[in-house]
Amino acid sequence: MSNIAFIGTGTMGGPLAGHLMAAGHTLSVHARTPSRAQGLVERGARWAATAAEAVRDAEVVFTMVGGPRDVEGLYFGEILDAAPHGALLIDMTTSSPRLAQRLHEAAATHGHQALDAPVTGGPQGAQAGALIVMVGGEADALQRARPLLDTFSRTVLHYGPAGNGQRAKLVNQCVAMQNMISAIEGLFFARRAGLDTDQMLQMLQAGLTDSKSLHGLAPLALRGEFPPNFHPVHVVKDLTLALEEADALGIDLPGLRNAHARWTQLVERFPEAKAVHEVARLYL
Repeated sequence: MSNIAFIGTGTMGGPLAGHLMAAGHTLSVHARTPSRAQGLVERGARWAATAAEAVRDAEVVFTMVGGPRDVEGLYFGEILDAAPHGALLIDMTTSSPRLAQRLHEAAATHGHQALDAPVTGGPQGAQAGALIVMVGGEADALQRARPLLDTFSRTVLHYGPAGNGQRAKLVNQCVAMQNMISAIEGLFFARRAGLDTDQMLQMLQAGLTDSKSLHGLAPLALRGEFPPNFHPVHVVKDLTLALEEADALGIDLPGLRNAHARWTQLVERFPEAKAVHEVARLYL
């Protein structure tokens, strides 16, 4: 069993930390909002007032925080210096590929190993322990991490060097969010045209147009049901990162730019939105 530090115990991180505890590992936890770690502390995790305190005796450090600024501040401000020599640092935040590469290099300088390991599957996948993990970093570090990742995932994919886990996640977000836009636009187009939307949905689901969006969130949007899931602010963050990486690679992705503009518009017009499919509000 491992001595683990888990930094960031929110909607996604909290369940993952819980799976690690259920597997018998010892956890120290820290979160920007202490109440988000309370359930883990009640189950036996040790609360740490700072990230540095959390990682001081950790063999493995997991982080799952808001974005690149949080990652950079945590690692370069506290974790790299405070973690014991030889610690394995696993950042699961959807973040910048170039930051992941910097972190990997800095970790090696400090005598640590590092992986970028963002996930897909959402809060339901986190609760069920059924996430897909996209990993960038060295194979021996992944081999060391795999038994831990297996406690909350159904698939672990290695994409090669540091930063490539983040690149894989950004590709996922590029495709997923454009799928969402296309499903919602098609269904609301059908409604405005006076078509039977149930019949339309069945047709779309049966052909080449099928997608998970058409089976899940888009029909909910059509019914005006918006239970909280993935916050639109995070969609904007992820698509911004994807656009930055596309620009760095010299590839123009106009569909991605359109999707980014739509969710940006949603956040500006409906700041109270808490679900990714609330982008449909722009079509009501």
